[in-house]
Amino acid sequence: MASTLNFSPNDIPDLTGKVAIVTGANVGIGLETAYFLASHNATVYIASRNESRALGAIDILQSRLKTAKVDAKIYYHNLDLASIKTAKSSAEDFLTKENRLDILVANAGVLGNKWTPEWEYEPMFLTNHLGHFAFITTLLPLIEKTADMTHDVRIVCTTSKALFMTKPTIDYDSITERPKNADDPRQLSQFATSMKTYGQSKLANLWFAKELDRRYRAKGVWVNAPHPGWVGNTDLGLEAADMFGFITGKIVIVLTKLFAMNPVDGASTQTYLAVSPQVPEYRIGGQYLMPWKNWLWRYLGPQVVKLDPVYEKEEEWSKLWEWSEEIVKKELAK
Repeated sequence: MASTLNFSPNDIPDLTGKVAIVTGANVGIGLETAYFLASHNATVYIASRNESRALGAIDILQSRLKTAKVDAKIYYHNLDLASIKTAKSSAEDFLTKENRLDILVANAGVLGNKWTPEWEYEPMFLTNHLGHFAFITTLLPLIEKTADMTHDVRIVCTTSKALFMTKPTIDYDSITERPKNADDPRQLSQFATSMKTYGQSKLANLWFAKELDRRYRAKGVWVNAPHPGWVGNTDLGLEAADMFGFITGKIVIVLTKLFAMNPVDGASTQTYLAVSPQVPEYRIGGQYLMPWKNWLWRYLGPQVVKLDPVYEKEEEWSKLWEWSEEIVKKELAK
């Protein structure tokens, strides 16, 4: 069951005075989300670990904004989500830069990373959830301060339909205990296992968003978790490339060109959640959304999806939060 909503870039309100962070905005839907925000006068920070790529993205955005005759403020902010310590330090650094934070789009993600010996935690879960958890929770005092002034702060935790490829529970041991066969050569047959592992990290994104919303909605913070759709021209899955055989890889490329959404449409659902006045008006909080498309695969707007009750267990959201807190404390104590 889904509740559909209408949205287009023309519906984005003026964002003058608002400050936004978009993680993983070097390319793809993150880049387009940053453009949507900056083109409507928000101050936007592109949070990324790769400075040269981020600065390149900023150059692209500035060129497009100049053509659109928008004098926007876009900055690079260093963020490495693969390290809990540096993710927290990144947030602390941001607290010295701005006195408000209106929009936070946790867009960055990885798919297919191999668990090599240097990783203490399963790398997809580390980057997709734990890094964002450390970053966002450190920013919560600033987010609360902003909400006190505006009563409308948005946090978007980009998830994926892949969360349904795994069981509706989190196997915490699988995140901290490296499997004995982790060093075995990759094979195409391992792709399904990798997708389940990825799906577990995306389930964590959903549950983190739900718990954040449960804890902070009364303070004027609206948190949601969208699936952007199958989108082409992104960096997601670069680490999984060697899991496809040559022929399979070519087939995937062709299918992506034929059926995948473009990054502009892929960015639209999370942009809606970041800026639309309908979010507080319709009380959209703690929800899972995905794109609504017509029979020609044309993007029409977002849709709120009613999930099975197994995903709505508050005790599971709380357990994830408390477990994540303990992992962060453990890492910071080292």
